[in-house]
Amino acid sequence: MDRLESLNKMLEANPEDLFLHYALAMEYMSANEDMLAMEKLEWVKSASPAYLAVYYQLAKLYEKLEEPEKAIEIYEQGIEVAREQNEMKTMGELRSALDELIF
Repeated sequence: MDRLESLNKMLEANPEDLFLHYALAMEYMSANEDMLAMEKLEWVKSASPAYLAVYYQLAKLYEKLEEPEKAIEIYEQGIEVAREQNEMKTMGELRSALDELIF
């Protein structure tokens, strides 16, 4: 059984598990299944706006799909979440990625 199958099976048993949705999104990204990855990442962000890891990956995906305005919005949201959680390293990473996109 490959990872996609394995993760989907685990999700059947635990449909609200944020990490499983996130992990599945990462597998979809690796397989260049961008729309499926976006669906999963958006689900994670919606289900738990405090799930900090989702912001970088989702914004990068929007960049890849040539939607810079949406990527900027996601980076900015992530920076705010990182600030609220006092996660300065993550905030810096998000800020750097945003600056790279803007400039």
